[in-house]
Amino acid sequence: MREEEGVLPLPSLMEAWRPPAGGKRTLRGAYVRIKPGGSGGGAARPMSMDQAEARAKLERIVRKAPEVMVKVSGKQYGAHHVAEHFGYVARHGKLAVRSSEGEIITEPDRLKAIAQDWAMLDEAMNEHGRERPTSMSLVLSMPGGSTDAETLHDAAQAFARILFEGNHAYMLALHTDTDHPHVHLTVATEGADGTRFNPRKADLHHMRETFAHELRARGVAAEATPRRARGHVQKRVRSSALHLDARLGAEGRRLNLAQLNELRAQSFVRGADQERRAEDVMALARQKQIRGAYAEAAVALAATGKPEDRALGQEIAGFLAAMPPAVSRRLARAREILQSERPPQERRNEPEGVSPPTGADEGRPPPHRDRER
Repeated sequence: MREEEGVLPLPSLMEAWRPPAGGKRTLRGAYVRIKPGGSGGGAARPMSMDQAEARAKLERIVRKAPEVMVKVSGKQYGAHHVAEHFGYVARHGKLAVRSSEGEIITEPDRLKAIAQDWAMLDEAMNEHGRERPTSMSLVLSMPGGSTDAETLHDAAQAFARILFEGNHAYMLALHTDTDHPHVHLTVATEGADGTRFNPRKADLHHMRETFAHELRARGVAAEATPRRARGHVQKRVRSSALHLDARLGAEGRRLNLAQLNELRAQSFVRGADQERRAEDVMALARQKQIRGAYAEAAVALAATGKPEDRALGQEIAGFLAAMPPAVSRRLARAREILQSERPPQERRNEPEGVSPPTGADEGRPPPHRDRER
């Protein structure tokens, strides 16, 4: 893209791709230290792009480039807990673990010694004797088939160097015994400069961007966009909730997330006031802005008359058409309930494939028939 032409609506796209809020990197104990430079161009940059960068990102998004995953998988408290975790990621001596100093470790006793060192540092810096994690574990991965294990491992090592080298000790292990390769990264929470590793939502997104950048530097198509920038309103069920449900199931009980959503939807349908929740309204407004930004970009590209621009504009149109409805699970289920309660004659007369209302009414179930009378 020729920057001087200014084809793409950068302000609208930057707003659509704006990272999530949450977390202040400038506060002691609540930030991720991102160092400039490093392998592959270094850390992820603020949300500011030129025309070429924005076009490249737009192409990756509409062509559904694989999205990287960087998630916190757990916290470890004390030397014994950290050593147990090291044993798990090392498959109890079957796999090598790489330290932040470049040491390749296979001996369990060496891992236990490092765990003890981390715990001693944390205890020495814990002035008030509070219970706090000695280390935090992350998992870095890509969807199955999107990259090979060696490239993933190399990108993860660069990611760790950029974020933690010289301040936070870390251990890194590659696992290839599951459906897709992934890397376990364990980070000592106490930094050499006294800061603690305690990432928030914004920090995790920044880490995803850094990991995606390192993968792209190695020839792998990878993206790190917020779910909302891809049209997803319904939140993923947290892995912690799934684990809790499985644990309760083993005890003969169930968390039953589907039932909880059903109760919420029924409460909405039967309630005297069908006003949407504030978060539903905010999500709808956000989706209007995001989808409007993509539509604006498609129109701008089509207007250039250039074949490559028109082709990308058509891809954007297809991407928009395939986006899911901008409704929460609760509202989606409420719609189904209200639809099922309509008289059979009305349902028979309704044309097939009728889509939910859009625009200002998107996200609001149709009014209950009993209340219209």
